[in-house]
Amino acid sequence: MHASDDNVHLSITDLTPEAAWSTDLTTSDHEWLRSIASLEPEQFLLSEHLAQQSASAVDAPEPILDRDLHGWRAGRYIGEIHHQGRTLRIRPRLGIDTIAQWLSTIHNVQILPDTAGRSQGSRSLIIQLAAAMWRAIVAKAGTHSLAREKVTRRSRGLQIKGKLDMASTSRLRATGRPELVSTMTHRTLVTATNAAVVAADRVLYAQMGNPRWRGQRISEQLTTLRQAVGNNPRLPSKAQLKRARYTPITVKWRDAAELSHRIASNQLLNQNTRDASTYGVLIDVAELWERFVLHCAAQATAENVIHGTKATAGQHLLRSELDPGAGLGRLYPDIMIGPIADHSACSALIDAKYKPLTDPRGVDREDLYQVHAYSQSFRPQMSLLAYPLVHERSARAEKLSPWTSTAGSRLDFLRLPTNEQDCIAALSSWLQSSEAQSVDRAARW
Repeated sequence: MHASDDNVHLSITDLTPEAAWSTDLTTSDHEWLRSIASLEPEQFLLSEHLAQQSASAVDAPEPILDRDLHGWRAGRYIGEIHHQGRTLRIRPRLGIDTIAQWLSTIHNVQILPDTAGRSQGSRSLIIQLAAAMWRAIVAKAGTHSLAREKVTRRSRGLQIKGKLDMASTSRLRATGRPELVSTMTHRTLVTATNAAVVAADRVLYAQMGNPRWRGQRISEQLTTLRQAVGNNPRLPSKAQLKRARYTPITVKWRDAAELSHRIASNQLLNQNTRDASTYGVLIDVAELWERFVLHCAAQATAENVIHGTKATAGQHLLRSELDPGAGLGRLYPDIMIGPIADHSACSALIDAKYKPLTDPRGVDREDLYQVHAYSQSFRPQMSLLAYPLVHERSARAEKLSPWTSTAGSRLDFLRLPTNEQDCIAALSSWLQSSEAQSVDRAARW
């Protein structure tokens, strides 16, 4: 088996077929991969929006591995899975530097060169990515404030401390006691959120070679949090994190707490065990590509750009004639540009696809149906399936773009550059060409 060290049983790249693995699989290998394919990826997934995903996921997650007539193929995740005493490593096909650049672009936080993910051991790749993601989301959460919570303390005595509790004092006086009941409210950093963040930092700090990997601002904030919750706080339960309350200013700490809890409780990041238990870390690269394209689209146009999620915008594929409020087939496009107030129409729609766009595979049938359904429900002037540009020949769908549906909607299939400036330029050019075509069509009429 191809492996970089003794801990890794098989090292492959995402979205890569078995024929390119450069290894011959035995019967036991096939059984092992089949058991990995049956695992639920959510239990290993590190994501910046774990809280939202658990509350608003509309589709079943894609499997870690899939198998068809051509053999095994890795999915949209990168990372490591330790299962039955063996380890599977899935590397990004576009390179770790590209993934680090996406993280930097998405959060406008420069990833230090030392944390760009140079492989120096079996777990270095995923540790570097986990640290980069954690650093970015904590920096974003701590931009304006730390995660403080209101705590109310009740006291009873002959003096008022804070605000007099009239009802409790009246009940106490009715029993013949002379004391007063009062309450005092203050904000504290001793919270489950901060305990989770400090616990995750402790795990990552032990794994990182560069002592300055956090950056100065986060290091200063961590010093303040450790003074409140201690250097080695007990990791709070998921239930405790769910009970945490946030203000509009501190609500970004919810995602930081969820990600921190996943990191602090993960066996792969905590220890280098070699037993038969199952543990691991996965990162959804397709999610990163979607957010990268979203960022570049916002920079490419002066129009309003919306990330299509359950919390922002969506439409139904079908509506009931008996009950107009009832619908079937909920649709959440990745990116909408220039939508009107009720999100029922937009000037442009983009759906980001991390998979390759090459022949003979071309455009997957389900993706073609999906973008066509989007064009019917949101009525954009043009729609785009956006794939990452790699050094491969373009597919027929891209060469002959734009396309027109039977309903008159314009559909494009393009590969976008994987660096920020070139991606922005490509999207700007696409939007301008579409606008020019619309003006030309209006002039002919």
